[in-house]
Amino acid sequence: MPAMPPPVSDAPLDGSSDDAHAMGLAPVTILRQIAAACTYPELLEDPAVPEGARCRAQRILQEMEAGNIGGYNHEHRDLAVPRRVARFLQRRDGAPSDPRSIVLTNGTSSILPFMMSLLVDVTSPCPTGVLVPVPGPPVHAGAAALAGAVAVPYQLAEERGWAVDVDMVRQELRRAQARCHPKVLCVVNPGDPTGHVLSWQNMVDIIQLVAEENLLLLADEGQQDRAFDPDHPFVSFKRVLWEMGAPFSSTIQLVSFYSLSKSIAGESGFRVGFLELVNVEQGVVRPFQLAQSIPRPCVLGRILLDILMDPPDKGDPIQQALEEQRQGLCRHLAHQWQLLQEVLGQGSLCCQPGQGGARACPRLQLPPRALRQAQELGLEPDVFFCQQLLEATGVLLAPGSEFGQPEGTYHVVVSLLPPAPTLERVLLALTHFHATFIQAFS
Repeated sequence: MPAMPPPVSDAPLDGSSDDAHAMGLAPVTILRQIAAACTYPELLEDPAVPEGARCRAQRILQEMEAGNIGGYNHEHRDLAVPRRVARFLQRRDGAPSDPRSIVLTNGTSSILPFMMSLLVDVTSPCPTGVLVPVPGPPVHAGAAALAGAVAVPYQLAEERGWAVDVDMVRQELRRAQARCHPKVLCVVNPGDPTGHVLSWQNMVDIIQLVAEENLLLLADEGQQDRAFDPDHPFVSFKRVLWEMGAPFSSTIQLVSFYSLSKSIAGESGFRVGFLELVNVEQGVVRPFQLAQSIPRPCVLGRILLDILMDPPDKGDPIQQALEEQRQGLCRHLAHQWQLLQEVLGQGSLCCQPGQGGARACPRLQLPPRALRQAQELGLEPDVFFCQQLLEATGVLLAPGSEFGQPEGTYHVVVSLLPPAPTLERVLLALTHFHATFIQAFS
């Protein structure tokens, strides 16, 4: 086994973040050039900016009120961009998409509490229940709490590659009925931090469960651009629903999410995304159509989203740059997953294979003595492990308990976005320290 890398002396090495640019992903230059020219129109005459970027910026400015991005530009937000998002969804899913059902948001985390609050009956003595996956992004359970609902965790099947076990979901739903009224099933695909991509059959089973239990299906599909395994391609719930046909395609209520921060651009700082409402009653749609009801994305974020949704024809410099970025990101993530399996395979850690997403969730083996010491300190065992890892190596990893995990199991969360040498350093530190930790507490 290679020598253990020395501890980091200055600042912790963050090994869990899914912030693409913070972890070293280069921005798509032509997107930034277009945004710059829209902000500073004098660049439209500057030959240093490629002609393709200048032409696209000019077209965007023509859609703005007074040709200026500094205004509210309601029409661009409420009509122009939703129309192009709808066309993107139609190309992706082969199913109709109504621009009036597209809502631009300033990120998934800000819109989720509002979405869930529409389902909460404040006059009812029985609170609304929201089924959330574990492991899964903490934002879903947090949004449920902010909306006055009750988060009901359901465990993903780790031994089946983190699939959604429909029987397990049904059991959790039945148990939860004693304390709440379950109305929402949250599904994250591709998974975060698990890195799985749901199979077509698994998605069909989920839709059938939603139909049987009369649930709203809330599909967090923000990681869709990060699905890299051609044998496990990303497929949207909208597409599966459409191909299942009636009565499912016309009755199942679905809300799906997309985020610029998890796209091929990885532009987290612009805070923009969208949701699509499918088969949702007008009483729920109406609040989204009121500008003052929800946080709205900034104009620059909308511009970048607009470009991703409506790229030029094949061969155009913008389209070429986006395709190169997509292929490069997929190659990078595939390589990182291979590196993770190779390094972890040298030690006693194990991790389910990944097909998408930007993080992995390796499983820890913790001796009983370590569990007892963690309990004495009032800590979750994986939190205790991560604290010891940080002190010994300078590597900062998130414990699996922050994302939820199957009972009796312990995990850490590893980002796959950093450059390969950085990830290798993180993984070597983790595997060496894990072996040392087991020996020390045996």
